[in-house]
Amino acid sequence: MIRRVLFGEHSTQAPAIAQFIDRARFQPSFADLASAEFARFDLVVPLSVAQIAQARPANFDGARRAVLPSPELVALCDDKLACNEWLIEHGFGENVPALLDDEPDCFPYIRKSRHGNFGAGCVMVRDAAEAAAIGAIPEDSFHQRAVPGADEYVLHLLRIDGHVRFQLCYRYDMGTPLAVRGGAQGAKAVVPAEPGDALSLCCAVLDAMEYEGTCCFNYKLEDGRPQILEINPRFGGSLVGEVSAYLQAHVDALAPIAP
Repeated sequence: MIRRVLFGEHSTQAPAIAQFIDRARFQPSFADLASAEFARFDLVVPLSVAQIAQARPANFDGARRAVLPSPELVALCDDKLACNEWLIEHGFGENVPALLDDEPDCFPYIRKSRHGNFGAGCVMVRDAAEAAAIGAIPEDSFHQRAVPGADEYVLHLLRIDGHVRFQLCYRYDMGTPLAVRGGAQGAKAVVPAEPGDALSLCCAVLDAMEYEGTCCFNYKLEDGRPQILEINPRFGGSLVGEVSAYLQAHVDALAPIAP
């Protein structure tokens, strides 16, 4: 049976998904989810945070076409400072780089925008001269200790009915210890990786949140300990190459149990 899958529109992810998806199992469509006819599809997958709210009506008739995090969790994860504070308050502080005040005197640190994707609004500050050059902290930003190391990891997870149904991890080699991965600086190499201890940590975070749906954790390792950089409550871009495996896990998790 070929499953009909509706994805939200996305300028880069949609063409990649169309290229990699297994059309023997899945028939993809891409549309504005705000005006989509959800009844025509078996699965609905938003590709951005804004599309998550648009996808909620997909389950209008009791069918489970979309498994989505709650609006409260979307808002929490989309606010990087609030998410860090939540992690600390719920016992995950040793896996969170220290939050700093508005005028840090310990280097290096990173200035982050509370909202934004792909490195937008993030600035690495290596010394006092760089701190003076970037000036006062913007209202929607905060400071956090920078985790050294050229390797950054992303762990994609799909959690349905309280269980992780799919996982995929990549290591990004940034080529320099204090990079800000994003539109301004891409990885030198991206390779599959084993998440190791990060898997149990991230699963524990999702359990504590009672999170349902798709997400991706960005983290680095410091002395072997995962340091969570952010949690994105959405489909991550590096998931596109394994989109068919992700969709199959989704279908399998939602399949009715035979009597």
